[in-house]
Amino acid sequence: MIDLEIGKTVKLRNGKYAQVIFQSKFGKWLLAETGENAEEPPVTHWHNNDGSFYADIESELDVTGV
Repeated sequence: MIDLEIGKTVKLRNGKYAQVIFQSKFGKWLLAETGENAEEPPVTHWHNNDGSFYADIESELDVTGV
């Protein structure tokens, strides 16, 4: 399980980096992509509490490292 917390920068399976910006009351994490190739406004996506994008299959958006 990946240790996520607000303010941390994490690496996604697709090689991009994202910053953890919010945790919902249900344990979901909101991440915003960062780095030189980040768009303005940044691309954001919700993740499960274990860092996965989908609960049952592997995704390019899964968190692979902190």
